[in-house]
Amino acid sequence: MANRDTSVAQLCKELGVKPVTLYRYVDPSGNLRDHGIRALASP
Repeated sequence: MANRDTSVAQLCKELGVKPVTLYRYVDPSGNLRDHGIRALASP
């Protein structure tokens, strides 16, 4: 995300998610949002 060489569309295709889902967990700068932090913290 912070890497301008990374295409959001390509990353979403690779992960099998929609951009809205990706941005729920990661902000445009590549930092984890609250949802991302909680997802990584859950067992």
